Amino acid sequence: MMTSEIYWLTLITVFSSLLFIPYAYVRISRIGFLRLLTSPLPGDDPFKEEWAHRAYRAHMNAIENIVIFAPLVLAVHVTGASNEVTAQASAVYFWARVVHAPFYIFNTPFIRTIAYFVGLGACLVLAYQLLA
Repeated sequence: MMTSEIYWLTLITVFSSLLFIPYAYVRISRIGFLRLLTSPLPGDDPFKEEWAHRAYRAHMNAIENIVIFAPLVLAVHVTGASNEVTAQASAVYFWARVVHAPFYIFNTPFIRTIAYFVGLGACLVLAYQLLA
């Protein structure tokens, strides 16, 4: 049976994995798909456009943070610690990351930072539920 936490983990995994699309599109449109398959040339700047570089960073940030969220969700699932609090924390994490990415890409640091800390807080709630 899929718990709410596993559901949200699945959604955030799919979302995080698709965040490469904006910056990949820029890269492909600039150098072409076939050139993309070769090794980069020395001095090749893959992101001349600032927003594309921020899109890359948003993707990397999502991947870096799923490393915190996923083990907590899996621990909740395996230990049977799932409850309304862990389900809500998982949903909050998902929506915080969905807010974080576009505000990172469009260079809105204040909202991006709040979204980041909301997601981190959701992870801490999951950890507390496991340890309590």
